[in-house]
Amino acid sequence: MLEFKKELITPSRAKELLEANINNRRVKIDVVNRYANDILAGRWKEDTGEVIKISKSGIILDGQHRLYAIAKANTAIYLHIVYGVNDSVSDVLDTGSVRNASDVFKLNGIVNDGAIPGMIQFYNKIKKERFVTHRDTNLSNAEILSKYYENDALWQEVFRVSQRWYNAFAKILSKSIIGGFYCRFREINPELAEQFMNELCTGINTSNDTIRLLKDKLIKDKISNKKLSTTLKMIFIIKTWNCFIQGIELKRLSFDYENESYPKISVKKITEQKVLL
Repeated sequence: MLEFKKELITPSRAKELLEANINNRRVKIDVVNRYANDILAGRWKEDTGEVIKISKSGIILDGQHRLYAIAKANTAIYLHIVYGVNDSVSDVLDTGSVRNASDVFKLNGIVNDGAIPGMIQFYNKIKKERFVTHRDTNLSNAEILSKYYENDALWQEVFRVSQRWYNAFAKILSKSIIGGFYCRFREINPELAEQFMNELCTGINTSNDTIRLLKDKLIKDKISNKKLSTTLKMIFIIKTWNCFIQGIELKRLSFDYENESYPKISVKKITEQKVLL
């Protein structure tokens, strides 16, 4: 049963609540400083309708930055607190300092929480062929968490190999892009997916010249002032995968927005003699 209270939270009470807290999201120091400055300057408004939410197990589901600010300002203020909230609602609480998917993963005790949510989000974008994604088409925190739990062992494995490729490629591609594409290609053919990502990211034993073209293009983009868009990177990676899986080698890797449609990921391996285009 939920219990609502308006309490005078002293610095010692704030610290007491924070000490009992476990697995909460990372503290954003700039948010704490801003809140503390508002408290000290008398700008803090008490009756805004915002409440500190504390779960049945003692986790602060929403409001840790306000409590840290009270401790930092060393000043007591009144706060509305609700006790006894179900722990399971943590993934849909996004008030105050907005809780992102990584925060939700950390709150749920999931390791590699900083990278896996982005991989899942990007995988979903590739799977649904969303070359241009708006905020309202992104997966919610709850949806990302749900997809992780559908196969948590898979996502931890995707993270492990993606981390290795990310470092091997001098961090030229983000872990989200590497992991998202690898997971999608892995659904098509696990062996070819690993071979493709390994050749692209390490440059070792490259079997298709189109992969070399893509690798060179991405390296040049890294040092260029005019950067490739994420959409264009997606297009080039898909075109290169299609060439790789179909045994085609390009002499030039490009995309014409006016005359070409967005490419679709090829799912069939064609064992034919390589064709130069």
